[in-house]
Amino acid sequence: MATLFYFIVALGVLIFVHELGHFLAARFFGVRVETFSIGFGPKLFKFRCCETEFAVSLIPLGGYVKMAGEDPDKPPKSPDEFYAKPPWQRIVIALAGPLMNLLLAVLFFAASYTIGRYVPSYQVESARVGFVLSEKVPLKPGDLILEVNGKRVKNWKEFNQIVSLNPDRDLRIKIKRGNKVEEIKVHTLVDKKNGIGVLPIVPAVKPVIGKVLPNSPADRAGLKPGDVILKINGVEITRWEQVVRTIGESNGKEVELLILRNGKQLTLKVKPEFNKKYGRYTIGIVPKVDLVFMKYPLSESLKKSVEEFKAQTNLFFTFLYKLITGQASIKSLGGPILIAEVAGKAAQAGISNFLYFMGFISLQLGYFNLIPLPVLDGGLILLFLIEILKGRSLSPQFREKFQQVGLLILGLLMIIVFYNDIMRLVSQ
Repeated sequence: MATLFYFIVALGVLIFVHELGHFLAARFFGVRVETFSIGFGPKLFKFRCCETEFAVSLIPLGGYVKMAGEDPDKPPKSPDEFYAKPPWQRIVIALAGPLMNLLLAVLFFAASYTIGRYVPSYQVESARVGFVLSEKVPLKPGDLILEVNGKRVKNWKEFNQIVSLNPDRDLRIKIKRGNKVEEIKVHTLVDKKNGIGVLPIVPAVKPVIGKVLPNSPADRAGLKPGDVILKINGVEITRWEQVVRTIGESNGKEVELLILRNGKQLTLKVKPEFNKKYGRYTIGIVPKVDLVFMKYPLSESLKKSVEEFKAQTNLFFTFLYKLITGQASIKSLGGPILIAEVAGKAAQAGISNFLYFMGFISLQLGYFNLIPLPVLDGGLILLFLIEILKGRSLSPQFREKFQQVGLLILGLLMIIVFYNDIMRLVSQ
C-alpha cells in the first residue's frame, strides 16, 4: 500500500504541474479552459471556478486540460477558442506543459541537494576497479578508469551510465595502471532482465564487513558486521577484492583472519565453503559500502541541480538515439509498475531521495511529451509547425493518417513497457 501511495503522490504532483503549464499558457493567450482534470475516467471530486471545472478523476495515469474549440475541423465561433488563436500561440500552449516538468526537475534536484542525501562513496570518487569477476575482461584490480570511447570519466556513476547505454558493444577504455596510462578494448555483456549493458567488475571497496549471512562459515566463526579485516593467513589486506580472491583460491582450506573490532585485534579461523552460485569458495560475508552525505547551500545546490539536469538530458537523448538505431534494447524500457516500485524504494530511503527520484521522472516526462507523436504534446507542436510552413490549415485526411500511425506506435510502446514491467515482477 505504501508503494501505491508514493506512486500516486509522485505521479499526481508531476501531472498537476504539467497540466498547470498548459492551463496558465492558455489563459495567458485568452483561451477559455473548460476542464482541468488530474486523472482520467469518472470524476471523484470537482468544483467550478473562473469558468473552469477543476476535477480529480479515478484513473491517476495522466490528466488533461480541455480548452474551448479544440476540434480543428470545426470553425471557431468565438475568439477565446483554441483554434481561433494563431499557430505560434497554440505551439506555446502545447509546449508549456513539458517545459513546466523540465523546470520542476531542476527544482526537485536542487531541493534534494539542499536537504542532503547519502550516496555510496565509490559513486562520487574516481572510478577505480576493485574486483574483476571474469578472466575475459582485461581490466585488473586497482586500474583507474580515465576515459571511455574518448569521453572523460569522473566517477563510477558516470562509468556505469556509459556501460548501461552500450549493451553488447566494444568500449575503448583508457586506464591508469600503476604509473602507466594505456588503452584497452572491453566488450560489454547484456543484462537479460533489463537489456542494459553490464561488465563483470565491481568498484574498489575497503575490507570492512557490512553483513554476515546467517548460518554461514563466517557466522559460525564469530565474525560480525563492522569487523575490519587486517590480514588473511598473515598477508596484509587493504581492499575487499583481496578478501574475495584469497578466500576464493583457498580450495576449502581453513583460513586465519586477523580482524579489528572496537579497537582490539582478534584472530579467527574460518573454513570456506564452495558456493555454486558464484562458482568459488566463500565464507558468507558482504562488504560495508561507505556512504557520504552530500549537502550544499542553496546557491551551490542550484548549480549542482543544473549540472545534474544537463547530465540526465544527455543520458535521455543518448538512450533515445540508441533505441531508435537498435543499439539499445527495448527491455530497458519501463512503465507505471516500474515507476511505482522505484517510487516506494526512493521514499523509504528518505525525503531527499524521493525528491531526487521525482526530479528524474519529471525530466523523463517532460522530454517524452515532446516526442512528435499524436496524443503527446510533441505531436501537436509538429502539426502546428507544418501548418506555419504551409501557410494554411492541414487537411482532415492528413491529420487522420498522422493520428493512426502515431497511435499504433504508442499502443505498441505501451504493450512493450507493461510486458517489461510484468516480466521484471515475475523474475524477482
